Amino acid sequence: MKKFILLRIPIFIYSCTSNSVYINRESDNKQGKILLNKFYKKIANKKFETVDSMVGDSIKQLSGANGISKTVKFINNKVGNYKSYTIDDHYTRCVTGDNNQISYNYKLKVTYDKGIIDEIIGFKKQNGSEIKVNSYHANSDLLIH
Repeated sequence: MKKFILLRIPIFIYSCTSNSVYINRESDNKQGKILLNKFYKKIANKKFETVDSMVGDSIKQLSGANGISKTVKFINNKVGNYKSYTIDDHYTRCVTGDNNQISYNYKLKVTYDKGIIDEIIGFKKQNGSEIKVNSYHANSDLLIH
């Protein structure tokens, strides 16, 4: 009976996971801002189709292979050229250990020729993969008229 108990203990110890979670680390925020600049530089240069290279598979399944480029092109046609953005809020979350994952989420005020649009954009990096856009939302009455 003692042999059975001793054999079970190593299995329980081995199956434990070890992860650390970091919220809003400045180093993650700096990396996220680089991604934002890259994304909006493509829009400023009207290279809308190249935005799709930054988009992850999960959002492509929801919006189609070129759904984000169509969206930013539509916004450009409705409210004019991109001018700048300001960050209203951000949230970064980094998980390290057995499962490595970083998510970068930004709430923005984005200025275009005809006004300001509220935009939310999220990026994600998982287990050393390339960082990709995993969410994008634009909201304004300017897009309705």
